[in-house]
Amino acid sequence: MNLKATIGMETHVELDTKSKMFCSCEVVETDEPNISVCPTCLGLPGALPVPNKTAIEYIVMLSLGANCNITNEGMFHRKNYFYPDLPKNYQISQFDFPVGVNGSLEIVLDEELHSVEIERVHMEEDTGKSVHIGSGRIDSATSTLLDFNRSGIPLVEVVTKPVISNSKMAVAYIEELRQLVIDLGISKGKLEKGNLRFDANISVANEDSNELGTKVEIKNMNSLKSLEKAIDYEIMRQSKQIEKGESVIQETRHWDENKQVTISMRTKEGSADYRYFSDPDLPNMIIDEEFINNSKKNIQNLPTDKRKTLKESGLSLSDSNYLDKGDKWLYDLYLSTVENTKDSKSTFNFLTGELQGQMRKAEIDELPDWVDSEKISNLINLFETNEVSFTSAKDILAKLLGEDIDPISYATDNNLIQSSDDEEIKTLVTSVIKENQDIVERLEDPEDKLVGFLVGQVMKSSENKVNPGSVKDILLKELFG
Repeated sequence: MNLKATIGMETHVELDTKSKMFCSCEVVETDEPNISVCPTCLGLPGALPVPNKTAIEYIVMLSLGANCNITNEGMFHRKNYFYPDLPKNYQISQFDFPVGVNGSLEIVLDEELHSVEIERVHMEEDTGKSVHIGSGRIDSATSTLLDFNRSGIPLVEVVTKPVISNSKMAVAYIEELRQLVIDLGISKGKLEKGNLRFDANISVANEDSNELGTKVEIKNMNSLKSLEKAIDYEIMRQSKQIEKGESVIQETRHWDENKQVTISMRTKEGSADYRYFSDPDLPNMIIDEEFINNSKKNIQNLPTDKRKTLKESGLSLSDSNYLDKGDKWLYDLYLSTVENTKDSKSTFNFLTGELQGQMRKAEIDELPDWVDSEKISNLINLFETNEVSFTSAKDILAKLLGEDIDPISYATDNNLIQSSDDEEIKTLVTSVIKENQDIVERLEDPEDKLVGFLVGQVMKSSENKVNPGSVKDILLKELFG
């Protein structure tokens, strides 16, 4: 039996506003509980919500960035359910009039572009936070405390159509959405801080079927790695059930990070269970063309734009996507450096390999002020033209990260410039051949690994002061003519 999986993603994006969605309480990032609360976000009787204009601007920007159509006339609804961290016993959300509809995001997967269709983008408010005492988990906690600092923070929910086919595609989609909200400047997008939280709806059906299988929602995936593992596990679980002739139950399941399995939480609710109705305390939301155009003015240099610029510089699609998803300083440094080196691949390799590697080793999060594209490009050119060895280039970079030096002057002053004098190299080669006749006699062809040994001996005798490429050329000429 050939089966196919279908996946839809529901992602909550926490907006980076100064105040909450429906009150003036400050959005705080602290472990101290309940220090930014008021009657509105605590759901006390008589408190009235007032919408946050900046949050509405942000959701319009996100909808436009995701290529959605904007719903000009919308409204807020009450989504009714009962949970300790929801003091009103309903959440202000949107139902049949979301802000954005029918959009798409371009993602990169295996050197190919794919499009993930977006069904809707709608606004809602966040809930409070349950703190489970004892073990940190609800199933084994001795008690649970409630922190309402997060209650009422503006959230945007982005829902895809069921068009994702595997876990890697789902991860690529989340990475793209995360970068989009960061580039728009509307969210910090930090998974570890809960700025971005996602659920996956997964179904498995016969490959030839025109209908989707029974949908199962997976929650509690706190990283991209857990998202990939949870999807793979759930596809395998449902596939086994179908192959045995068993029915898949529509339900919500919890990803257990320790056991690496999904566990049943509850039967899946439908929209009727939430008893949606328009919020009587909030007027209809009219988003006119002037508001949309003003929001557009704040949108610039999105992930697709950056990838296009990077590809035009000569990078492959995957390398462009890597830089696009990285820190802004690295993206900017690459573009300014490649203007000088004119070599996209060597510049990319040096920045993402040696530079980032040495920064991690030195525990440096940001480049020192004196490290600029001119110095980096000079160092790359020294190495690429074989004026310094790879080892010397690494040493110069380490020095540059520690103090303000000029790479060219430093290489010259410290005798790191490699000689390309053919006569000098030929003298060294002749000497090494004479001293290693036993090795020479064992050589079979120019590709023999022992050639590398002899090159190493020449480099050693020169104290790495000669060009290894020239050494090999002259050595092969002396040995094989």
